[in-house]
Amino acid sequence: MCPRLRRRSVTVLLLGVGVGVTAGCGPDPIPGTEVGESAHFRFFIDPDRADDLSADPQGTKRLAELETDFADKRTMLGTPDGRKIDYHLLTPAHVAAVCGFTEFSTSDGESACFLEDQMAIAAAYVPHQHELIHAYMTLVAPGSRPVPFLVEGIAEAIGCSRPGIDRTWQVAWQQATIGTAADPDEYVYSEGGLFARTLIRTQGIDAYLRYFRQAPARRDWALFAANFSAFWGMSLDDAWTAMHTVSPGDSETDVEICPCSLAPAPTDGRPITNDRAKHPYWTLPDTFGSSVAVTVPSGDLVWLQDCAGIAPEIRTFYTGSPVGAPVVAEGVVAIVEVPDARPRYLLPPIGTLSVGRFLADDCAAAEPYALSENFLGGGHLWILANQTTAAARTTHATLQVSVATKVATETGYRATICNGCAFDQGSCPVELSRSLNPGPVPIAPGTLNVEFVLARSWLWAGLPTQAIGDLMFGN
Repeated sequence: MCPRLRRRSVTVLLLGVGVGVTAGCGPDPIPGTEVGESAHFRFFIDPDRADDLSADPQGTKRLAELETDFADKRTMLGTPDGRKIDYHLLTPAHVAAVCGFTEFSTSDGESACFLEDQMAIAAAYVPHQHELIHAYMTLVAPGSRPVPFLVEGIAEAIGCSRPGIDRTWQVAWQQATIGTAADPDEYVYSEGGLFARTLIRTQGIDAYLRYFRQAPARRDWALFAANFSAFWGMSLDDAWTAMHTVSPGDSETDVEICPCSLAPAPTDGRPITNDRAKHPYWTLPDTFGSSVAVTVPSGDLVWLQDCAGIAPEIRTFYTGSPVGAPVVAEGVVAIVEVPDARPRYLLPPIGTLSVGRFLADDCAAAEPYALSENFLGGGHLWILANQTTAAARTTHATLQVSVATKVATETGYRATICNGCAFDQGSCPVELSRSLNPGPVPIAPGTLNVEFVLARSWLWAGLPTQAIGDLMFGN
């Protein structure tokens, strides 16, 4: 009987050494018809995915997404032109059959595999970044087949959408380096990804690729350690300790490295067209010390991630939308103080993006930010300010309100609303706090000067740079 893997992702080698495939056993033939071709891909659609076939009969949109991914990752990997990659969009059940997985592992649609001998990816969505990295590495390092710890590690190291791992949790390197793709995630995938990312960040991608090409294929931890030491000039014990050490200012959660080669989001405040084929993410332009105001649809998150994957994430809470409430394109506004000049990116959809001094320690210095009429009918404003000490942080915003509405707060921090900037004279008409006066209270059209007294966010341990407050608008 052929084994059925319970892995979500794996490289299947039918020629030579196999991963999870025993002699005489192999995956089922890949179903589907080729519908389109581009410079680096051929695209196939499963006949059981009739809706996808009718929506994109020639695979134009999906091929554009794949070519964008190829170009983006090429800026890091230097991927050469060569044999085209066959990308098969399948049902989860057919992914299981082709890849040799159990049905259990396909329940969320994440399962996929790369069939190296066919230069083919079988996946239930486009683009599957992990499997694409496997394909790119076949072009970058032809004939190289190091241990699964390195093969799966590099596929986990580069991308722009997946959640991170706890950097402080670890297994012994002797376990991880001799693991297989069928082992628990933390052995080969999590530790392998962190290992690759750490070497790329500290030694550079070119040096890492040279290391990958010469690394041993035999799963022997003593051989692996000796090869590592000979190549890098340091012990594996020291490297393992370093990769699990959190440096000051970094997050305990380590995230994949995003190339961040795509164009920055427009900053003129006009509606942004979110075409994922061209922009699976938006890079954040240089704010030159100013704050950035981002709008997203109702119920969504504003989420800024570090391109290198090591700085604390900057994001709003998820609050959802009331049942039956209309989804407003700019239903969430986040005004963010970006803490430093590290390159960052945002995931779509984004409604608008503006750069200005929208938050200031001095009320009179805050640049006005106009809230749209649609937003005022039922929107959520988040303030994400820099926080470097345990003391409360006070900051100011000037908001332009075009129609009468009501305002409330949810986070528990204090927001005082004034017609001017005399916050210390006791004459401000509205002071909001979740415990004393959460609202809602009516406000008239005009200019609102708001003083936020913010405490450090308690929801994210290890994120000492973020303080958060909010205002909710609507009648």
